[in-house]
Amino acid sequence: MVYMQKGVFKSASKLAIVLLAALSFQSYGQDIVKIRNQNFTSYFSKSQHLPVLVVYTLTPELFNCSKQKGESGITLGTDPQLPEFSDLKDDYNNTQFDHAQMMAPEENTCDKDAYRESYYFTNVMPMPKNLYKSLWEKLQQKEMAKAKKYKKVKVFSGTVGRNWIIGADNNIIVPEYCWKVIYIPSTDEYLCYTFHNIEPYFDKDKLELHKVDINTIESLAGVHFVNGVISASYVSPTPNN
Repeated sequence: MVYMQKGVFKSASKLAIVLLAALSFQSYGQDIVKIRNQNFTSYFSKSQHLPVLVVYTLTPELFNCSKQKGESGITLGTDPQLPEFSDLKDDYNNTQFDHAQMMAPEENTCDKDAYRESYYFTNVMPMPKNLYKSLWEKLQQKEMAKAKKYKKVKVFSGTVGRNWIIGADNNIIVPEYCWKVIYIPSTDEYLCYTFHNIEPYFDKDKLELHKVDINTIESLAGVHFVNGVISASYVSPTPNN
């Protein structure tokens, strides 16, 4: 049984992580497609059938409104901008992994179209069910609280490596790691978290045990941050990425 413990990224494992990231990025180029939806931008791997990075700016206006406009009963679906590679609904059936949204639907409730787009598979990765229902949702609540307090945060959510393959019709890569960075522009502060995307997770695991520094994220994911702007071999510099 493997558990994510505080301080997992010790010096003994850093080399392995860097090599993992390097191998993961070798196939980038034409494989990574940039998809811009209303409230998030996805860098989606056509070969892995999942986003390697999702970027969004979160403000209270996106979710803190008097009348919620998100429709009930919406299910996960194909992104019309990339239908050939994001028609993945049947591929998550009968697996031990949940379909975890990188940007939560709850962060898009003030706009009907944005809420629906948050259910596109260009915003979804496979994640152990207990991780998604516990720590990942707690982290999403944390970023919403930070957006309320500071009026604006930028969020970067990504995947690294491969741990498993699922899918009935398509091969969806289950990433070895998932990570998230919450950047607060008004304080120039980075809140960074990593998760070993494997079963099992223990009930008493805490979000703070997964908090790391920005250098760990940069080494793990092969990205670089300056003033809340991310750069990587597959990232094209446009507003809000």
